Amino acid sequence: MTTDLRLAYADIDEELFDVDQIPMTSHDVRSVGEMLFDVDYLARQLLMDVAGDDADTLLRSWPTMVAAAEDLWASLPDRRPGIDERDRPITSLSAQASTIESSLSGRKAWPGPGPTNPRVDQITQTLLTAAALVRRYGAEIPHEQTEAHRDLEAARTRIMHGLYLTAHAVNVALHDNGRDRVNDARDSGRRVQLAQHHSPYAIAPTGVWVDRMSVCENTARSYLTDQFAQALASEAIRPVDDPGRLAQALANWDIQSHRALARHIEPANILLITRTQGLIAGASMVLVDAAATAGILEPADRLVPAIAEAGRSWSNLASRWGDLAPPGARLEEPLARAAAEVRAAYRQMTHDTTTLATPQVIATRPGLPQATMATLRAIEAGSELAHVVAEKADAPNLTGPARAMSRRAHNDAEAGLATPPTEGDVVWVSPADILARRAVTVPRPVREALRSASTATASAASAAAASAILAHTNGGGSPRPVWLSAADNAQPGDHFTPASSPDRGMPCRKSAAGIDRSPPVGPLR
Repeated sequence: MTTDLRLAYADIDEELFDVDQIPMTSHDVRSVGEMLFDVDYLARQLLMDVAGDDADTLLRSWPTMVAAAEDLWASLPDRRPGIDERDRPITSLSAQASTIESSLSGRKAWPGPGPTNPRVDQITQTLLTAAALVRRYGAEIPHEQTEAHRDLEAARTRIMHGLYLTAHAVNVALHDNGRDRVNDARDSGRRVQLAQHHSPYAIAPTGVWVDRMSVCENTARSYLTDQFAQALASEAIRPVDDPGRLAQALANWDIQSHRALARHIEPANILLITRTQGLIAGASMVLVDAAATAGILEPADRLVPAIAEAGRSWSNLASRWGDLAPPGARLEEPLARAAAEVRAAYRQMTHDTTTLATPQVIATRPGLPQATMATLRAIEAGSELAHVVAEKADAPNLTGPARAMSRRAHNDAEAGLATPPTEGDVVWVSPADILARRAVTVPRPVREALRSASTATASAASAAAASAILAHTNGGGSPRPVWLSAADNAQPGDHFTPASSPDRGMPCRKSAAGIDRSPPVGPLR
């Protein structure tokens, strides 16, 4: 009898390690439309996060991003012969970016040679991947049809909006860089002549770059004026053709986030992890609401508030780890790709063109039961991940950019989030370190507040996990995996075949060779 049970488990192992049964997670399965939406998302996040210390890396990355955007623009079908009025803005932007790249090459004055910005590089890579996908499948798009034509216009609008947001982010960074220079000069007793246009802080050496980037920003804005909302309203939506997509995306995310945390502490990776966990919490609230509307879940008074509190805690923790991330820090590519797929999989379920779909609309979408169970499992798993992240706050060698650490330390001390110093007002970071843009050891107030935020996040995530487990059970989902229950009940001589995926009996996703990338209107969406 014992021998037979071991054989049953051996059969399970054979299935688990069969390459045709393991879902492939190393390839980007997003559509072009989802990639363009992610370009918009990444550019918005960049705009919210930029600081003066990012100005030089952003400036160096700008020409390459414009080149990638022009490449994607040129690959879209339905291009007319000759110079099209519709293409003039991207052509102008490309010419402007080329002159910026020429000015930067071999330049010893600021910003000089150096690294590019990894976040803009991520946007650039997404644009290049989308262009390759369009070139591969673009001939199949029936662009003479009205719906496809409008979808192509929406794609061009997305491209230009991503450029507009990024150009504005570069300008914001240049402005902040000039402001930091003015404040540093005043602190050292030097007089500074403020600028008379754009901004008082558009001083040398950043002033000339503010002028040039403002031209790029205005060029992109001219294309978007009076047509942004109308163009995106006609954007095609990829149907839910794989009910197990969200479950697969979340499973891969859990793997990649743990792998990243098991290595050396990289604040940029932890920032992405905490930010994505906050996104998972927000999207879970939407799916839970729709599942209750559809009768998939029983209404629960504690579930949504618990998830909301966990989301707020994750977002607060993300802002703190963001301060620790040095300028130019690069993300692990598998982690970034897994986060992008999570965003795309959730949006496919929760959005309708440019807006959040109503619970009534989401309730009619195929795959909602699987998505609901998957998102509840992700909330359950978030408790353990929060404890892993909290451990990183206790690391003895944490460092961060001097300027960000100085601001955060004073703010936390004034807000009472850390133990007040007995010696009164304290300079937590040396002005020399700030001026030299050094990485410094995390000051005591910042470390204390980071630990408190980590503890609060772990507590909130645990409460949300408990509510999710209860809702999962009441909603008909078994908290115990189906294949494990079947193995427990195996009888001598039984040949047990487990469910082929975590989606409770749903078929496995296709391997890389069998991935179906076809969208509703050609391959674009």
